[in-house]
Amino acid sequence: MAEQQPERPDALSIEMMINNLLRSEKRANRMILIGAPNWVRGIIRLLHISRIAEVKDWSRLMQTRNPNEVISLMHRPRADE
Repeated sequence: MAEQQPERPDALSIEMMINNLLRSEKRANRMILIGAPNWVRGIIRLLHISRIAEVKDWSRLMQTRNPNEVISLMHRPRADE
C-alpha cells in the first residue's frame, strides 16, 4: 500500500463523504477509522491481511480538526445474504 499523506482539515469534505455514504439506497458494509495516521494505516493493512476489507475500499486519509488525527472510511456493497 502506498503511503498516504493526510490531507488538510476540511470538515465540509468529511461531512460530504459521510452523507454520501449514508444516502446510498444500496445495502452496504461501512467502517470508519479515526486515529493517528500510522495507526489507521496499520489497521487498514491488518483488515486486508485478515481478508476483511480490501485496501482499495478505503477512502484517502483526511486530517480531522485534532492534531495528528485522521479519518478514513470504508464502503463496499454487501454480498447477497
